[in-house]
Amino acid sequence: MPGEALTIVGHGLRARGVEGPIEADEEATHVEVLCRRYACRACGAVLVVVPRGLGRALRYSLSAIAYALALWGYARATAAQARAAASAAKARGFTSPEQWSTLRRWTSRAETIFGAGVPSATGTLRERAARIATWLASHAPLSTGSVPRDAFLGGRFVHAR
Repeated sequence: MPGEALTIVGHGLRARGVEGPIEADEEATHVEVLCRRYACRACGAVLVVVPRGLGRALRYSLSAIAYALALWGYARATAAQARAAASAAKARGFTSPEQWSTLRRWTSRAETIFGAGVPSATGTLRERAARIATWLASHAPLSTGSVPRDAFLGGRFVHAR
């Protein structure tokens, strides 16, 4: 109400590191994003507001995750190729550098990452990643004709939790 004290007030900025390509088919980078913080005077909670396309507690942008899943699941790229496209990290695992267990983790947690509406969990993880990729591609504002590129764009517009 006008004239009353505000309950939610500004509480500064917080830098957050995000990995992934800025655009599909570009080299992945690591950038710092400033996120706005707010404090609730009533309960003491601190809220962090992030830009569209970032998920809660995720190192990678939603677009980078969508792109990696599309390359691995739909385009049938190897895990190493998907990692090279989505990750700025140069170090690889010593035991199996050609694998990237993060793809399996993202596929298993897709509903938590991307919100309600993610396709059901039937078939192999790679088959499910392909279905998730086409679902994400359907969220692209304008189709480019390439499912990996459309999934990348759809990752920006999907309603994450």
